[in-house]
Amino acid sequence: MALQLVVGPDGLVVEHQSLGSLGLDVSLHTSVVAHAAPWIADGAAAASRDDGDLAVRLSWEHAGDAIHLQVTLRNQSDKDVTLRKCAIRLGGLAAWWTPAVVPRALRVAWCGAHSRSHASRSYVTRLTDGTEVESWWVGAISGADGPSIVAGGLAFERFVTRTVATSDALIVEQPLEGWMLAPGETIDIDPIRIALDTAAAYDNLEAYASAVGLVSRAHPRPPVGGWGSWGHWSERIDAGLMHEMVLGLEGSTLLREQVRLVQVDDGWSELLDSKRVSSSWRSNARFPSGFAPLADVVVRSGRTFGLWLLPFTVNAGSALLESHPEWLVRGADGAPARVGGGDSYCIDPTHPGAARWLRTLLVELRTRGVGYVKLDFLRALLAPDPATGADSFDTLRIHAGARTRLEAYRAGLSLVRDALGSEVIILACSAPIGATAGLADAQRIGPDVEPTWDGRLAGIRDAARATAANWFWQGRTWVNDPDYLLVCENETLTRFWATLVALSGGAVVLSADLSTLPAWAERLFAFVLPPTGHAARPIDLFATDDGPSQFRLACSRGEATWQMVALVNWSERPMRIVYTGAPRDPDVAQHVWDAWRQRHRIVHGPVSGFVEPRGVSLLRLTPVTSVPTVVGTDVHWAQGWHEFVCIEFDAAAGRLRLEVAGSCPRDGQAWVWLPPDWSLVFGASPTPDGLVSIPLCPGQTSEAIFCRGSL
Repeated sequence: MALQLVVGPDGLVVEHQSLGSLGLDVSLHTSVVAHAAPWIADGAAAASRDDGDLAVRLSWEHAGDAIHLQVTLRNQSDKDVTLRKCAIRLGGLAAWWTPAVVPRALRVAWCGAHSRSHASRSYVTRLTDGTEVESWWVGAISGADGPSIVAGGLAFERFVTRTVATSDALIVEQPLEGWMLAPGETIDIDPIRIALDTAAAYDNLEAYASAVGLVSRAHPRPPVGGWGSWGHWSERIDAGLMHEMVLGLEGSTLLREQVRLVQVDDGWSELLDSKRVSSSWRSNARFPSGFAPLADVVVRSGRTFGLWLLPFTVNAGSALLESHPEWLVRGADGAPARVGGGDSYCIDPTHPGAARWLRTLLVELRTRGVGYVKLDFLRALLAPDPATGADSFDTLRIHAGARTRLEAYRAGLSLVRDALGSEVIILACSAPIGATAGLADAQRIGPDVEPTWDGRLAGIRDAARATAANWFWQGRTWVNDPDYLLVCENETLTRFWATLVALSGGAVVLSADLSTLPAWAERLFAFVLPPTGHAARPIDLFATDDGPSQFRLACSRGEATWQMVALVNWSERPMRIVYTGAPRDPDVAQHVWDAWRQRHRIVHGPVSGFVEPRGVSLLRLTPVTSVPTVVGTDVHWAQGWHEFVCIEFDAAAGRLRLEVAGSCPRDGQAWVWLPPDWSLVFGASPTPDGLVSIPLCPGQTSEAIFCRGSL
């Protein structure tokens, strides 16, 4: 095993066969003064110590190149002990860093949210002496090419996980919310996962997300391609406008088949007309017949109907607050607790009466044709922003049937899932990221996006950085939701954001006025639909302080293999970006196909691209061989991912066979390069740039015949 935890003479030590040793320390914040004794080995995979009133046991198991740890506490005194925080510190990282190896830390946001708050920002930043970087759920410290450490919560059942990174340590903290441990009582704190590697943190972050998905029994379904109202219309919607948008979809030959979801966002419910003092469950005057007629039209068109909900939030002045205050989460004084610093309160889903009420409403939604729900402001059940005093985990909240906020949160989402059934897609929005694992199908991973670079609250830059930093969750724990695909302030920025959304592998949900959508935007949106379901890896995420400039997605169909590479320019000036994932040997040649501009070139050695300011170059890289080779298509950004079932070339017969998938988004063409000693016989058309093109039709097989030499 590359990684081991041992009990040494100076305490607990994590040993890596190549990286050496890191000290591991477990500290507890409780209502009693601890007098920690030395750790004593307790079998082959556990250690114990006596803290006076508390007996502390640390158990672990090896999981490949990672270790899973769990702290167990037993009250061995005759009085109650209040538990406030458990922290595990891995120290000694400073020895890893040199002037040539710069540590950078991953920050995963508390939640994806419509917020000016730092709580919704995910990114990677440089670590310097004396600085700390907070990350929720999981943290990582990595050099550009390694070494690295990844640590975070493994099972989110009772307690949330916060990490703090410094240049010498990664600390994993679990706020225990004043858990009262009675005499003789034992508690198992939720386990954590630690992994070290001589390489950068990419593999271990993906392995971490897979482990969380396994523990939480997540079963991510394919991501959705859709249309939603909020990004373009905000709350300015009504029933007539929504019907007009459905007609707009039907009239778009490029988008009609690929947009499979129509989602009505905030603006349909009483919240709008009542200045947000009522519930989000009843339609307002702009939807006089409710949402059911629209849902029926959407479903009859063969699409899924989606609806925005604010399931757990109750605002001051609502009838529910007056009639059932006992249904609300309470503070230390026993009165309903305000959350988020305003006049909002939270329904307590663990209260039997509140649970019955919620279940009845949710079941009714399902019977009215709702097949997708966007659950908003879920963070209210945990903490809208844990950095604020009123919402911090040091502030007591009381629930009828849960001892921690996370228990109540997961009880609430479990209730939603059970009431809606397994077929309804659940998007957790403005939701604490790790807390949702296994309970929602999709998870917002960044802030609400605006169509400008900086934005009033959060623009394309912040949303794109969050999308890149959270790539590892996609398809392992849930479907990533980067937020809406928008028509931005110019075509270059629209292409930038569309590419980052496509690279996420997650949901692609556009928001635009379909009645006035420019033709260029329609073509652009169609090119990134449907989603691939697989995230491209940002291969220099830990090598830059602005945002990753290189993404890579490996692709194959039959005998054919290729890479999709994005070169991303975050700056205000044009830039040449060298792709570091390509062979540097000048004797190695690759086809480089610019997918957005449909241009071909052959490059020997390193591949680079000239990228416009705040722009992106999307390239298909295919090895140069001695036979006719598909180098690109005009159908989809991943250049064969959705177009083909199989690509085969029979050299003896000179036959290139392209089996086109029935789910290929539309008719199109593939471009094929011919070596100098091959000629086209039939089945393709020569092009001015020296390639040949082969027509593609969904569900059919295209063949072209070639021969060696000239005809």
